[in-house]
Amino acid sequence: MNRDWKKLLAALAAGLGLAVALFVAAGWCLVAPGEVVVVRRLGRLVEPPWGPGLHWRFPLGIDRLDRVRSDAVRHVTIGQAGPPGGDQEPSTGEALTGDLNLVRIQATVQYRVARPVDFVLHAEPAEHLLARSAEASLTRALARRGVDAVLRSDRQLIARDVERDLQADSDRLALGAAILGVSLTDARPPVEVAADFAAAQAAESHRDRRVHEARTHEAVQLTAAKAQAEAAREAARADATRTTLHARAEAQHFLTLMAEARRSPDLTIRRLYIETLQDLLDRVRRKLILPPGDSLDLTVLGLRGDDAPRRGPPLDPPHTREPGPHP
Repeated sequence: MNRDWKKLLAALAAGLGLAVALFVAAGWCLVAPGEVVVVRRLGRLVEPPWGPGLHWRFPLGIDRLDRVRSDAVRHVTIGQAGPPGGDQEPSTGEALTGDLNLVRIQATVQYRVARPVDFVLHAEPAEHLLARSAEASLTRALARRGVDAVLRSDRQLIARDVERDLQADSDRLALGAAILGVSLTDARPPVEVAADFAAAQAAESHRDRRVHEARTHEAVQLTAAKAQAEAAREAARADATRTTLHARAEAQHFLTLMAEARRSPDLTIRRLYIETLQDLLDRVRRKLILPPGDSLDLTVLGLRGDDAPRRGPPLDPPHTREPGPHP
């Protein structure tokens, strides 16, 4: 009898040991790189979340594990570019611009999980709230602009506005998401008025091209005019410098003659007289040199009758008195 009890106790101990071993073995959890595990033990959050590595949990449903990839880039698409399907409302994907025009628009939001606890513990799925918040942000951004800006020039500005507003909403609602970027994948008018919008955009493109050409021509003309004006100013400066230097040289020459005239008036006057004659004779094409008192037949010069000048007495250098001192 005692032997049977011993065997039973041994079997129970072995079974209990095996159960404990299985319990312990079932509790091991491996967290992969780039992954975060949020643990709730009997519904209560266990802080901090588990990072990459080997961890142990209570099995049998005591601990609930939620695995979240914190390094994965997630996408949420809002709006609709094409026509709605048969099970969708006719206005699906349409939004109203600030000038009361309808556009069909589609955008993609890129985000990652920055705070896994907030992302997991939210009462409503965070992705659903993020999509609704993105739609609201996009609607606000479109309401601040006209249809031409939405379809053409302000698409990048709209994306930045949606990204900023969406990040603010994510922080306010504690969604635990970090917005990486927003891109407008499509923006077009409704099919019913697409042709009219295309014609209007073509006319606006033609206008913008003409304005750009005019501005280019203006820039070229302004550059050429500035270059000509600068060349004229440089020429005027050079002429002014040359004229000033010439005037200074003439003044210095005059002062030198005045000094020589005070020292030797007769010699100075005779030298000036000779220099003047030399200058005049250089400009005369035909020259005749006669001794004093000789007559001249002026017909050799092509003069006849009264056209011939009368011969006067020979020229003598003028005599002047020596200039006195300046007052």
